[in-house]
Amino acid sequence: MSAVPDWISRPLHSWSAWKSLIRSWIAVWAAFIIILPDKSLKTLGTTAFFSIITSLFFPPYLPVQLTLFLLSTLMLGLLAGWGAGIGAMRAANAVRSQAYVEAVAAQIAASVKSNPVFQADPTLATETAVFNGWFLELKPTAIYGVFMVIGGFIFGALRAYAPKLIFMSIFGTIAIDIFCCVGPLFPTKRYTLLNSTAISISAYMAIAVASSLLIFPETMSHLVMNQLTLQVGRIKKLVEMQDSVLRGKDMAADTMVQQFKALRAVVVATQQQIVSTAGFLSLEFSWGRWSGDDIRTLEEPVVALIARSSALLNFARLANSDAPTPKEDTSASSIATIAVPAPDAHWHETAMLHAILTQQTALEAEYGVRLHDVLPQLEEATRELRGAVTDAIGAAAGVIESINCTRWRNGGLKTAEAEAVLDSAGARLDKALQAFEETDRMKILAPFIPLFAAYLEHGTDTSTPLQIPLRSLYVAYVFASNLLSVAESVQTLVGGVQDLCTKRPRRRLWAPSQLRTLWKVIVARGDSEDGAFGEDTSPNRAGEAVTSEEKDYRRDPDSRPPTNVFQKIMHLVHAGLAWTSTTEAIFIFKYVFVSFALWIPAVVKHSAYFYYNEKGIWALIMAQTTLNIYASDQIFNYVTRIAGTFVGLAFGLTAWYAGNGHGQGNPYGMAAAYAVCVFPLVFFRVFGPEKYMAGTIMCCATFGLVVGYSWVDSHVVQFSTPGSFRPGIGWSIAWRRWALVVVGCAASFIVMMFPSQSGRKAVRMRNAASIASLANLYAFVISAWIGLSQNTNADGGKEGSEASYRAVTPAWKATFRKRLLANSVELQTIRGLTDLARWEGSIRGKWPAEQYTLLVSTQLDILTILTQLGASLTHLEAEWHQEFLHNSKVLNPNFIADVMALFSLISQALRTKEPMHQVLPSSLLDRLFYHHNHSSNVGHGAANQPAALASNVERAKSLSYIHYASSIVSVYQLVRAVDELHAIAKELCGEVPMAGFSEWRAEYEHAHLPV
Repeated sequence: MSAVPDWISRPLHSWSAWKSLIRSWIAVWAAFIIILPDKSLKTLGTTAFFSIITSLFFPPYLPVQLTLFLLSTLMLGLLAGWGAGIGAMRAANAVRSQAYVEAVAAQIAASVKSNPVFQADPTLATETAVFNGWFLELKPTAIYGVFMVIGGFIFGALRAYAPKLIFMSIFGTIAIDIFCCVGPLFPTKRYTLLNSTAISISAYMAIAVASSLLIFPETMSHLVMNQLTLQVGRIKKLVEMQDSVLRGKDMAADTMVQQFKALRAVVVATQQQIVSTAGFLSLEFSWGRWSGDDIRTLEEPVVALIARSSALLNFARLANSDAPTPKEDTSASSIATIAVPAPDAHWHETAMLHAILTQQTALEAEYGVRLHDVLPQLEEATRELRGAVTDAIGAAAGVIESINCTRWRNGGLKTAEAEAVLDSAGARLDKALQAFEETDRMKILAPFIPLFAAYLEHGTDTSTPLQIPLRSLYVAYVFASNLLSVAESVQTLVGGVQDLCTKRPRRRLWAPSQLRTLWKVIVARGDSEDGAFGEDTSPNRAGEAVTSEEKDYRRDPDSRPPTNVFQKIMHLVHAGLAWTSTTEAIFIFKYVFVSFALWIPAVVKHSAYFYYNEKGIWALIMAQTTLNIYASDQIFNYVTRIAGTFVGLAFGLTAWYAGNGHGQGNPYGMAAAYAVCVFPLVFFRVFGPEKYMAGTIMCCATFGLVVGYSWVDSHVVQFSTPGSFRPGIGWSIAWRRWALVVVGCAASFIVMMFPSQSGRKAVRMRNAASIASLANLYAFVISAWIGLSQNTNADGGKEGSEASYRAVTPAWKATFRKRLLANSVELQTIRGLTDLARWEGSIRGKWPAEQYTLLVSTQLDILTILTQLGASLTHLEAEWHQEFLHNSKVLNPNFIADVMALFSLISQALRTKEPMHQVLPSSLLDRLFYHHNHSSNVGHGAANQPAALASNVERAKSLSYIHYASSIVSVYQLVRAVDELHAIAKELCGEVPMAGFSEWRAEYEHAHLPV
């Protein structure tokens, strides 16, 4: 099955997936069955095929209340459009000229007298006159046009700003289209134009609700708990993947890292889906031990566990790094500030750094403390803790699964055993964690004990400073620190599950509790599943390059805030004008324009007959639905939609002719053929990749139109159309559908080009904004680190002051995790936009997709590093870090300023397309050593005293030093990643040279090499 895509193989091996598939298949089949009997078809009307289309759009594979919510948004959109259409019709009829209507009626009467066909059926004469546009007038048509524009604006804005309500927007637009295209042709009111459509959709809604309640029913509570079980299982796998690294198995480093990144991306995407739909947990009736609010209490521990387990990637990257690592000052003056991380191979060395690296590599070989020499001790020291962590994760998943699967039956011994296993695993984890903190961690230090002894023996001799290599110790401490953080998160999760088991011993019925969360669910962004028609699902607004952190401090350099009424009014006018240039506004204007342009032929007398006869409204709807915000998205979705249309035509024709042959419709053969042909479409709709969702929906719509329209046309006498207007069956429907899809796509393509909204520009701007957001996140973490020791400097050194212990407050942790998840989701969105941007072609030149892909990948690495840094800081103890605050190179204020400045310059270069200057530092590590060398006399007054030397060694052996070392390594990794961003930005935006600067810098560095 390795050659089979995961989205196919996974559901085939999951009974839960099969239950959803069977329920959806039966509901979709039932939606077709109801149009087969003549009596029910007569009740449903001429647009009965909407029950088929709606069933394929929304098969009931989701829990009942979520399915009902989605169908309700569709119906609300239809009703809103219907109401607007009635308003347009009433207003238009109010300005019709009765004299003109009477004159046309006289013409019709004359035609009846002169035409034998009309004499046999006088209503045919009226219908012919109506659909040939005899009753069209300028004023009523203008009113319909106004309503068409207003409706297009409202529903286009809804589509741009609320992706979750995409089907509300589409069906509302369809309702407006029908009224504005057909209404002007009639001289009298036709308020019930959408009766058949509404009845058909309502019939399917009843089928969907009944299927969800009677066929393998599932609640949101069950769905979310199932997703949590899978999430925790994936996190367990992330932890288990570290075994191969610790044991030095022959596995390509890139393969290991890529597997970890791929699994982490799945975890982050799934968690975002859980967060975006968890609001429905409080809106349902459910039966079980845990309520929706109980389940939501596990959300925070799981997010924390995801964040901390993601940081484990850093160790794999460090352990597999081939490049030697620069060292801290390892002289006898301060062992407490030693920090030697392992960077990757993509960085720019200066002469000074190269010299340090060469010396460090030689010392590691001399003392026998290379990384592969230390790995066995690290594996042995963490073996019990790793086993306890994975067992506890598995036990927590087991309890969640057991409680979830025994809602309707007594779990009995199985649930009790799962809870007992969890208690045992929790106790083992507590014991293993305590053992590691007290004794096992000392095994990591075993290879370095002789080095520490030599360090103390060397003493205060400053004539020949002792250089000792501790790179591998710091790399080992990175893993130890991350493992401790993961273990503590697992403890929290296990404790939360145990508390819920104790609090909720029995099953009961749970009622809705928080209806106010519904609005938050509706307007939430970030869930990739919302992009069914290629909408921008990013948490940030389209094309926005300003981070939320900057908005609070952002000023208008051209004017100060308004101070009087006139200025406030003009400020609002300016804001409105500025909005018209946004990506969303341009999309809305295009949406309105293409709607109006394709509506005009429907209300022009010479083209009205052709428009109605050839179903021109399909082309209008297709142009509206194929329009996307970015050109790259639209081009990609053209391909998927046209391919989907072709597949839908093939399946539709197969179903029709297999079930009916050359006849007009055999209900038994048609039911059987439909059931067989629709099954793969339902499978793809339920489990298909989100990337191809637009094509899938187009395939389903085409299939439903071919089969449904054919059956309706062959069994319903459509009095509203002359005989030549009948749409036909089978192939007659298929070729019209294909032609109108092409026409609609062509129309939206033309509109897309003027003006074109480049997806490539969106990628660049989004990268600029995400880099600025990472800079703010770095500042957020560093400010907390600085604040660890401010209790001795701020507020007179009073305990509990606002500046004290900022890094360890629960509020800080929650905010940090929330920002990490938001940044991760945004970067995953940018990665998707980068892939789609390739579809814009290379008209002006090749687009550097590789550089942008690397840019996103580097930012994800920075996010992982910041995760590790934040986790380390939460364990730092403030009382003994005052000295480190001054001694550590990475907290030098000048170095922090350099990092923030480079972040800002990179973001600004991408935002403005301005080239960067050559004189900017190509290596922040070089700047780090430069600043340290110019401030090395700070805080070292007593560092060379024997008591201070012994104290340094003891600190290096302490538990807190593990986290401190990890934080130092994190900053080193961070600055190297920022150097990567700098190099990529130079490749993308260009570099302004300074004549002779490179040669002078090289000469200067060689002349000032460290001794």
